[in-house]
Amino acid sequence: MFDHRFTPSFYDCVQRYHSRPEVLAALSQALTELAVKPFGNPRLQTHAVRRAQSETFTSYVTNQGHRLIWRRVGTVIVLLLFGEHDAVYRRAERLRLEIDDTQNVLRVIDEDPETGRDVPYAKRRAEEGRLFMAWNDGELTAFGFAPHEIRVLRQLNDDGDLTSLDRHMRQDAWQVAMNLAMYADPTGEPASPAPDETLPLAAEPSIPQDGRLAEALSTPRSSPEFVPVPADRLADWLARPIEDWMVYLDPAQQDLVDRSYNGPARIRGGAGTGKTVVALHRAKALARLGHRVLVTTYVRNLPEVYQQIFARFAPAQRDAVEFANVHRWALQYLRRHGVRIRVDPREAERAWRAAYGRVVTTKSVLKKAGIGATYLWEEVDWVIRGRALRDLEAYLALERNGRGTRLSSDLRTDVWRLATEYATELRERGVADFTDVLLQAHEVATNAPSEYDAVIVDEAQDLTEAALRLLHALVGNRPNGLLLVGDGQQSIYPGGFNLAALDVQVRGRSHVLTHNYRNTRQVYEVAQAVVDGHPFDDGGDRPEPALRNIQLSRTGAAPILLGNANEEEHDLALAAAIEAAIEDGTGIGDLAVLVPTHALARHYTDLIDSLGLPAQRLEDYEGSPTALVKVGTYQRAKGLEFKRIFLPRLDSGGLSERPTRGEDAEAHAERIALVRRQLFVAITRARDGLWLGWVGAPSALLPSTLTRTSVKPAPAR
Repeated sequence: MFDHRFTPSFYDCVQRYHSRPEVLAALSQALTELAVKPFGNPRLQTHAVRRAQSETFTSYVTNQGHRLIWRRVGTVIVLLLFGEHDAVYRRAERLRLEIDDTQNVLRVIDEDPETGRDVPYAKRRAEEGRLFMAWNDGELTAFGFAPHEIRVLRQLNDDGDLTSLDRHMRQDAWQVAMNLAMYADPTGEPASPAPDETLPLAAEPSIPQDGRLAEALSTPRSSPEFVPVPADRLADWLARPIEDWMVYLDPAQQDLVDRSYNGPARIRGGAGTGKTVVALHRAKALARLGHRVLVTTYVRNLPEVYQQIFARFAPAQRDAVEFANVHRWALQYLRRHGVRIRVDPREAERAWRAAYGRVVTTKSVLKKAGIGATYLWEEVDWVIRGRALRDLEAYLALERNGRGTRLSSDLRTDVWRLATEYATELRERGVADFTDVLLQAHEVATNAPSEYDAVIVDEAQDLTEAALRLLHALVGNRPNGLLLVGDGQQSIYPGGFNLAALDVQVRGRSHVLTHNYRNTRQVYEVAQAVVDGHPFDDGGDRPEPALRNIQLSRTGAAPILLGNANEEEHDLALAAAIEAAIEDGTGIGDLAVLVPTHALARHYTDLIDSLGLPAQRLEDYEGSPTALVKVGTYQRAKGLEFKRIFLPRLDSGGLSERPTRGEDAEAHAERIALVRRQLFVAITRARDGLWLGWVGAPSALLPSTLTRTSVKPAPAR
């Protein structure tokens, strides 16, 4: 593991990108990779910088031509420069590390813009503004600036200083200055990514025997100019709201964004592997080609979040991409096509109760089998209606992916009767539920002209077959039409689907992402421990193994697992942990408390309010950065991420682990498997830090290897 040192020259470079969150996100990931494996890393493409000081290297940061310049000093990486390809290489030729022999301290040495002589960067930085430090006087003169204009430019620190000169400079000179400040190019054209120097990638060199530089770097007098930042604090140092980090695209994933598919395609992968990021960038790429794009998902709050994030990193394409929850979109689609349908959830619930009362009587085989009402509702809504089964024979032959309770033919016959009675009740009451909306929208889509060139489905694992069949009908098998993005291990709803049964063929157009960019190794190990030994369905013909080959680059603090004797002590511990995170510098809006039920969400919203901190329920969160602690259920957290996650009440009572009345062993096991996946989702929302707490004994979902040393004894009375 290499240590980092930030220099004033590097810091000044980064300041230019504070309005470019996507660039800073890429830089953060590159710095993390640099700490772990600076050489021989295909993501960094590290090679030596020609015409620069020895042991000076450049690493790839973005596919837009941004490069990182750094100097190796023993086992320390000194970060020197960051910026666009041509400009940063030009500066690297003039920037060096040298020892000041009079004090045995290390200095960053730059070139005086007027005389061309070597001067300490810190001295130059103190005497002139930083906005145009990348160019010497000769270069600025060549761009057409007069001597008196150059003197003015030398005093400017940021874009705001330059903007204020709009009426005080020659208009053409001011425009060239703006072009340089914004694009590092006098013409105002963002520079195309230039090819890197045709040099071989650098293998890791041996540590130099001359330790004078390393000794000087460690001298306390050098520390003000060379700031040590631990690798696990790099992202915090760059301190951006978490929403701005949610669009980082690894250059290695660019091919998936740009690739042309001759039919439906699929992107799978574990939590934190960048599936949604690829989907959003692909939406941008398709929109730039003039395509009409729909991005949809099951989770109700995600489309608004994605729309806000997309508008920040792709403002030019924001109007060409539609973001919508699949049920809301389907309802609007029907209305656009003149189909009037009355959706009334309360009346639909009454219809269900009426149908249930007629079918599930004391003599019913369903009642005798002890199958609960909730399980039967899920079977009817997600399996029978959700898969648009046409008749009883189709239901009897169904394998029922994702359902654990075995149903005999007699039981299935009664369930089918229940589904039929429910449909009849809806029809007689003149109302529809949201599954009806999907089914009717599919009928329209099969005959109507296409409104979209591409449909991108995020969190596809949580959609029913009815929803997937509808979305497939919108674009069919046209090239680059349908893209399914998801992960069966993160499925948080009952049911499941089989792509082959839907006649959605993705063979040869399916990709599995394996590099986790979000979580630290410590966080992900906790998540893996929760699902270890529990295979999952991912829409294929056979279950997927629980433990996957996931690569992680980031490391961080060990998660905190804490048991308390009673609820009061537990909540006090949670409050203290939240306050400690804020004191450590994490933004309030980057904290989230996630719980299994709405009742607990209300409880912890009140608790956070009592601390004097502003809180926001996840159903009200729209993706814009806020200074509010987020509170919500595991389901509402799908597709989101936060710097620090707090998971209280991980005990039997909080997770409702005990069998409910009338719940048989198989139905209980299926429900607990669902809770386990939901908990896995909640844990993997954490980017940097994780807190888990419980009252009394921890949940059986938390392996004893995690909890055996984490219980706080009850205080003496």
